[in-house]
Amino acid sequence: MQEVPLIVLIDGTCAMCNGTTAWLARRDRSGRMIFATNQGEVARIAGEPPGGDPDTLVVWDGSRRLVRSEAVLALLRALGGGWRIFARLAAAFPVALRDFFYDFVARRRHRFAGPDACTRLSLSALAE
Repeated sequence: MQEVPLIVLIDGTCAMCNGTTAWLARRDRSGRMIFATNQGEVARIAGEPPGGDPDTLVVWDGSRRLVRSEAVLALLRALGGGWRIFARLAAAFPVALRDFFYDFVARRRHRFAGPDACTRLSLSALAE
């Protein structure tokens, strides 16, 4: 039985988001992940609010909307192998603690990677 695709919605103008997406795309051997911007047509169809949710990573797993650390763990589980084991270990920590660290990085993402859009993931790799 084939698994449901994960729809991964990212901030299309964030270099860190684009770099992370490119990293995930290279490792997604099963081709389960579909990447799109959080303000595009895919986001609208998925049920995102107008303008998207620029402050967090959003992953749609079927009808489940995952954000922040839960979204990250879903993506790591989908990669399989050692990443799945890492996700299981990280899931042992309370959600509040995981989200605290997620928010810490998210608030500083432009300082870490710069504000400009990254070109590591081609526009053709993103669904509209």
